[in-house]
Amino acid sequence: MDSPLLEEPQISALLVNQVHLLLDDIARGARTGFGSRTAPSQESLTAAAEFSRTRASRGIHPTETVRAAELFFEMALPVVVHEYLPATPSADEFLDTALTLNDAVMTQIALGCVGYIKFLREKLHSSHIDERRRLARDLHDRVAHEVLVAMLELELCEPLIQSESAVVRSKLKSAEEALKVALREIGDLSGELRESVSDTNLEQALTKFLEFTVPDRVRAELTVTGNVDDIPAAAAEELYFIIREAARNALRHSGPDELWISLRITETLVQASVIDDGAGFEVASLAAKTRRGGLISIRERAELLGGNAGIHSSVGGGTTVNVSIPLVNWRRHD
Repeated sequence: MDSPLLEEPQISALLVNQVHLLLDDIARGARTGFGSRTAPSQESLTAAAEFSRTRASRGIHPTETVRAAELFFEMALPVVVHEYLPATPSADEFLDTALTLNDAVMTQIALGCVGYIKFLREKLHSSHIDERRRLARDLHDRVAHEVLVAMLELELCEPLIQSESAVVRSKLKSAEEALKVALREIGDLSGELRESVSDTNLEQALTKFLEFTVPDRVRAELTVTGNVDDIPAAAAEELYFIIREAARNALRHSGPDELWISLRITETLVQASVIDDGAGFEVASLAAKTRRGGLISIRERAELLGGNAGIHSSVGGGTTVNVSIPLVNWRRHD
């Protein structure tokens, strides 16, 4: 078989080990009777997850696992039939045997695909962080520098415009103030782009965000149930930006008196809610007007994590953003 799975000793060793464990599962099923399906052992699941992660980290596509599984099925079926069935098996016995073998093989393929998807998500997450940091550097080193130069040029012009009309001086002063505001905004954006949950944890990052962003007139509350450290880093990072975007939208557009953020983490799921008592809006009409912006970003980020986001609002009734992210596909089976 010509396959990259056999080219590297570590991967081929993991593949051989996985084949042995798969055969053990099949033999165990044969002892209990092929008429009832037998779940794979925990050792087999753990090894499959490790094989999947290692293969994905080498950039080997899941189709190679499918090819290997197809070859294994073709080679194993005659042996299993010969070893565990009567000399002249009935059609039902043969069918049960083939289905049991197929179940075992498909479980390995499914685990392999999950591992590859997880690898791609983590790679995309890393790419996002690198891109944000590059943008932050560009904002600071290039854009902010040019704004600062423009401000200095205006300051140098001040002695030259004393004889000009009040209107001219006012316009130039307004331009100078606008550049100062732009410089502060650039600094804030640069800082936000550099932010990373990996430097802390999700609860601490959200606490810091609320502390520095929410105005004094708004009462903000963060509630966390469960252990935030159970959320994988890539998922926590994206979830932070989802919650931050929802909170920002509320503060910017709804004028709330109160803002509530809640996180609930279980073994298999993380749920987040951002609720405000502000002006609210008609979700359907807004969705019809725009295909971009914060609400679309929230949904897209949630879908990237394999989850979903729901946005509920009404004019005068505040807004609720609910996000649900399954953690099962991020878990290691060990």
